[in-house]
Amino acid sequence: MPALAVLSVLGLAAVFVWVNAISSTEDLEAAIRCEPPATPPPGVTYTPLPPDGLAGTPPIPPDRVAVRVLNASGARGEAAMTTEAMRRLGFSQIAEPQNDDAYPTKVADCHGQVRFGENGAGAARTVALVDPCLQLVRDNRQDASVDLAVGTEFNDVRPSPSGLEIIQRLNAWSVKHQGKGNNEQSAPGGGPVIDEELFEQAGPQHC
Repeated sequence: MPALAVLSVLGLAAVFVWVNAISSTEDLEAAIRCEPPATPPPGVTYTPLPPDGLAGTPPIPPDRVAVRVLNASGARGEAAMTTEAMRRLGFSQIAEPQNDDAYPTKVADCHGQVRFGENGAGAARTVALVDPCLQLVRDNRQDASVDLAVGTEFNDVRPSPSGLEIIQRLNAWSVKHQGKGNNEQSAPGGGPVIDEELFEQAGPQHC
């Protein structure tokens, strides 16, 4: 086959892969997106992020995460059950569950949302591991707290195998370093260094 023909075939193949990648990303974002959109309380802004919106952000151990579960599903007791499941995974700083003010009269048709401010990105990345299909939403809070709003498609706390491995490694690191400062094996966020490839494996494959 002439060189130009080979290059043409390779070029078409590259375009096909690129278009498919875009299509897959758009399909994934659509599958994760909560409908109807959350209505932020007065003074609060919500900015939805793509599924990889926290890529490169070092996670922090669950016991260092200030998290609260909000019920946006309409199912009675869903937030309370999720809170207990989160506590069993090591989220010991979890607050009492509440109803979601962003869905006062409707429910969120989705797995749910992880809402956080700029200072809570590391904590949000850890919380997002409990369900690969959670939508990431950045708001304008100033502290490092995180809200997990559970929607109608949330089926208990079920990390992927890779997500569970990350959580276990974070918990083990925290136990080992209780009362100690960070060292050269620590990520900037205050936890173990975890390969980004493991996070990719823990991310959403289909939702």
